[in-house]
Amino acid sequence: MRISYDNEISPLARRTADAFLPSFLMDEQYSLIIQRLSVNRTADHTGLHLNAEANVNNVERRYSLDDLEILDPRYTDEDWERRSRELLRRGLLELIGIHPAWGILTGVRPGKLYQKLRKKGFEPSEIAERLQTIYRLEPQKSQLLLEVGKNQEPFLNSHARKIAIYVGIPFCPSRCGYCSFPSHPVRTHGHLIPQFVNSLVQEIRFFATLCYELEWTVEAVYIGGGTPTALKHEDLGHILQELHQFPLEQTVEITVEAGRPETLSDDHLLTCNKWGVNRISVNPQTLHDNTLNRIGREHTVQDFYNAVEKVRRINIPILNMDLIAGLPGEDISNLDQSLSRVMELKPENLTIHTLAPKRAAKWSQDQLKGGLSEIDLADWLGRAGQAIRRQGWKPYYLYRQRRIKAEQENIGYALPGKESLYNIWMMEETRTILGLGGGAITKWVHPKNGSVARLANPKCPATYSQRITENVKEKSIWLRNAIATTDK
Repeated sequence: MRISYDNEISPLARRTADAFLPSFLMDEQYSLIIQRLSVNRTADHTGLHLNAEANVNNVERRYSLDDLEILDPRYTDEDWERRSRELLRRGLLELIGIHPAWGILTGVRPGKLYQKLRKKGFEPSEIAERLQTIYRLEPQKSQLLLEVGKNQEPFLNSHARKIAIYVGIPFCPSRCGYCSFPSHPVRTHGHLIPQFVNSLVQEIRFFATLCYELEWTVEAVYIGGGTPTALKHEDLGHILQELHQFPLEQTVEITVEAGRPETLSDDHLLTCNKWGVNRISVNPQTLHDNTLNRIGREHTVQDFYNAVEKVRRINIPILNMDLIAGLPGEDISNLDQSLSRVMELKPENLTIHTLAPKRAAKWSQDQLKGGLSEIDLADWLGRAGQAIRRQGWKPYYLYRQRRIKAEQENIGYALPGKESLYNIWMMEETRTILGLGGGAITKWVHPKNGSVARLANPKCPATYSQRITENVKEKSIWLRNAIATTDK
């Protein structure tokens, strides 16, 4: 993709194009000369006017639009500025002649748009119309966003003194080819685990004390990674025990990722039960041994079934399972079989991911090619979603990723009453989340304006351990400074 600009193109228009177009034209052979791209007040000052012209692969194209919808009194001056940038993106799509399923939306969290419009007083029917006409979503994506948004609404009440905790355990049995999470194989980095656990305990104790001082209580704890159950059950138990030093709500939601089924022993489950874990994830990704071997996982389909049986026997109330659509070498029949077998197990939560190539992953772009066409993959995801709904699960959170296959999304489904609070708050960023452990990100949500400030822990477990004393002090100062802005 080659992009050039005439001299009159504004810096804002250039920045918008440079950030927006690679999401769609990464692998396309485009030559694009942008000759005009501007948004101004209309001649009668009653709206915004978009004017776009470009030479696309030696073909001259033009597009213009008057936006009068922005005159709705529920919009603020800030919304006018945001709409100007949105119109620039719309103009770019019209010039290059593509119409993605999610329209001009490229962010990870499209649900935040729905919530923002609801807070401004727009009804769901009004939002649906705007999603299609202003943001250019396909009708099925618009309806999906509304469905998820409505299902989330009972859980989105903000509270300045109630938070969630994320604990990052950056170790796995092996590294999957598509994975970009901060995680290290136990066989090569296992010697770092004892010091990592000691450092994590230090961080837990420090911030448990701070939470009491700030009069914060914890409503949800999510232990992820990595694969927390790659640790010895004694280490996992030590971490869970220390987490109980926090001021936990009586109804606290505690989740442990056991994404690699071969790591989940009876001792792990007994430890989880002892310390109040009420949600656990066992993620097969696919129920085909050939694919599991191809993607670098060291378990079999039978290992997955064995893990599920153990979880049910120990009576941990809520079980989540993940599948990934678009894995290399899989066709429609493979996907149908995996989904059918997982639904037969009736997990309380079921997450359908669409494969997204990532720069930090071991696999190259070429290794991720092949398999289903984008049309077939998008069609299967739509049919799968309907099949899941018919069996009683409802979509309650979604997110997107850069380069995600077929321009689709990841959707979390839950049986009614079994939704994960942490997943909703983490995706919609409506609650402060205290990040502990390797690569964990603390997100402080301003209780008045909803702005989000972020601070990340070191991803490398060795660096995390070496810097733990300085990091906890720096993070506590950062948090106090963020909280101080509340009264300004």
